[in-house]
Amino acid sequence: MNNLLVRIGRLAFVVILGICLIVYIGLAIVYMQQAPKREDLETQINKTFLIVSKRLPSMAELQAEYDNVTHALKPLPVSNVLEKIVGIARESGINVDPASGKFNIPAPAKQQKKKMAVGTYEIISFLNIKAQGDYENVMAFLSDLGSGGTQQTLVLKRVKVSPVEIRFQGEEADRRTEFRQVLSAVSDMMADNDITSIPNPINYKDGTAVNDMTAFPDIATTLYYYTCEADGTVRQFDGPDIATATEYFGSEEAEIEIEAILDVDLYSKPVKE
Repeated sequence: MNNLLVRIGRLAFVVILGICLIVYIGLAIVYMQQAPKREDLETQINKTFLIVSKRLPSMAELQAEYDNVTHALKPLPVSNVLEKIVGIARESGINVDPASGKFNIPAPAKQQKKKMAVGTYEIISFLNIKAQGDYENVMAFLSDLGSGGTQQTLVLKRVKVSPVEIRFQGEEADRRTEFRQVLSAVSDMMADNDITSIPNPINYKDGTAVNDMTAFPDIATTLYYYTCEADGTVRQFDGPDIATATEYFGSEEAEIEIEAILDVDLYSKPVKE
């Protein structure tokens, strides 16, 4: 009988120990599962603390901001708006000279009224504005209009961007053609002689450029002046003295510019509601 009680006691101990282990393991699993949630909660708490710990604007600052918005919404004469848009384009590096044909603002559409939740606004639409130039310049122009950087009440509504090939003309075309001819002559000479280094180069560091190309079979005398490094690198100048001469870059027949056609709306709120 005593042995039976001992066995029952041992069995009860094992059962209780097993139950404790199961509970402990379950709690451990729950703890591990809750750890990421606790981390997320702590992160959210920290972010919230950073927000609420920021200094609230004073009444004077709020009033100044309100005054700025109110002032920005005052109606502007169309001529002033045109000047602002042209100014943004000019500051962005776009050629706004009418003779260039790279920038144009058609006459604005008739003023319209639009009722919104905060009141009624008057809108003047400038449609099919053309801006053409280097990619960086056109993007800077669009970015300013899109962000309201210069004029908060100008809203960029639509934009279509496409590449435009610009072929060089006149003197610039002639310069680039000659440059290509010299580059080709140097490359052909090195290939024909199976050399990777020119024995007697006209180095830039020596300070003198030449226009006597009799060493090349297809070119005699050139209008522009050149240096040629041992590795075949050619540079073009408008005179022999490198110290005072202007160096030219580019030999391509054409370049690619970006043309943007866009619509812009000007919002104003002339009557306080």
